[in-house]
Amino acid sequence: MLLGLHPYQAEFLILADVLLMRPRVRVLCLPDLDRAIGGVKQMYRHVEHLVALGWDAAMITEAKGFRPSWFQSSSPSLSLAESHSLGELCRDSTILVLPETYLGVDLRAFRGLDLSGLARVVFNQNGYYSYGQAGDDLALQLQGFYDDSAVLQVLTISEDTHTLLQRNLGLEDDRLSRIVNAIEPIFHSDQPRCRRMHWMPRKNPLDVQAVLMGIQRFGIQHSDAWQGEPLQGLSHSVVAERLNGASLFLAFGHPEGFGLPIAEAMAAGCWVVGYSGGGGHELFRFGASEEVAFGDWAAFVAAVQRAFKAFAEQPRETELRLQRQALAMRSLYSHEQERRSIAVAWGRIEKAFGCWKKSHIAAVGDQK
Repeated sequence: MLLGLHPYQAEFLILADVLLMRPRVRVLCLPDLDRAIGGVKQMYRHVEHLVALGWDAAMITEAKGFRPSWFQSSSPSLSLAESHSLGELCRDSTILVLPETYLGVDLRAFRGLDLSGLARVVFNQNGYYSYGQAGDDLALQLQGFYDDSAVLQVLTISEDTHTLLQRNLGLEDDRLSRIVNAIEPIFHSDQPRCRRMHWMPRKNPLDVQAVLMGIQRFGIQHSDAWQGEPLQGLSHSVVAERLNGASLFLAFGHPEGFGLPIAEAMAAGCWVVGYSGGGGHELFRFGASEEVAFGDWAAFVAAVQRAFKAFAEQPRETELRLQRQALAMRSLYSHEQERRSIAVAWGRIEKAFGCWKKSHIAAVGDQK
């Protein structure tokens, strides 16, 4: 204990020292887009967890005061201009977090600022977006984006993305940290449900049309008891309300880094049929779902038929499977699991930043 200080005072000073030693974290999320993009929401949630863990963390937006309107977040945020004017964007005390979609972005001239000298973390939420536009200079872009010594760690959000970055980009395991995507508690399976199915038509609309037309024209047994409704242009809370009262979710997303809509539908007590998108493959293992190969419209319709039959002919067993699957989702992809994974990852990043900072100072000294 520090001499002459009350234990609480000593604890506060120790915490203050830790905060002073820790770098600040600024997450680039530009341009400002106010539409439902799951990866954006997860970045805001990531910052919320970092703040709760004692980090000086904030989102960086394009315009001052911008916040997406389709979900609620307590994450601190400031514009790029504000952060620059406050002197935050300095290499000795700041880590930038970049999405995988920033491949090819020139950080030497990022909206009039040179950010290339700052330490970075890549938050890869969809391995299938890792190649950008795949131009002739792709190899050089990947090398600059992932292999630079300033890249302290790459965060992944699914088994599939983790494996893809290892095998296809050649990233070593010690450079990757797995983040658990939490399902928010607004999705729950404890309320009465009707025979209603939902889908999100934004991705692969031709597949949506082909499958729905197949269900209609094929005359699937037991289909008369079902209603269908797309989920589009809704807030996150309204999507949760609809899924909580539904029984079946049709997944058309492909490719996906994780498949959060699938996980949310499962947590809400829905049977899920459809595409895993790759990243959602780990979710189709809990007994109340059926994965369909991308583009196999006939198999998709057949899987819907089997789901209708299960609800009609084995209602008690089907309900048991749905509840067990919902419990698995809420347990494995909980708020606590997400925070624990973030704490572990940023413990590694903090150590890596210290090493990088020392080597950077040494390199500057050698140049003098």
